[in-house]
Amino acid sequence: CSNCGTSNTPLWRRGLNDQTLCNACGLYEKNRNTPRPTTLQSTTINQSDINKTSGSSLQCANCGTTTTPLWRRTDDGKPQCNACGLYQKLHNAPRPVHMKKTIIKRRKRVPSS
Repeated sequence: CSNCGTSNTPLWRRGLNDQTLCNACGLYEKNRNTPRPTTLQSTTINQSDINKTSGSSLQCANCGTTTTPLWRRTDDGKPQCNACGLYQKLHNAPRPVHMKKTIIKRRKRVPSS
């Protein structure tokens, strides 16, 4: 690749100036009209980093839990756990606090044949 220097790629492409590019550099240049940077900045963000920067972790406005696979928002913008959000959407009423569970159960799906 004339941009990043790799010699292994599933598909070779031609750049805007007819140079030989690897698949990644070719797609990047095609979509952005600029060469792919050879050093990429890290864009990974940990949940713990978010909690440290915001000062406190999220807490459900309805049941008070701090652990959920997906955070949602109430109509007025307050954080809501997945269970309370789905209950609200289905029943048009807040989820009763006595329904709160201490563990999150994952679904056990059967693979299709």
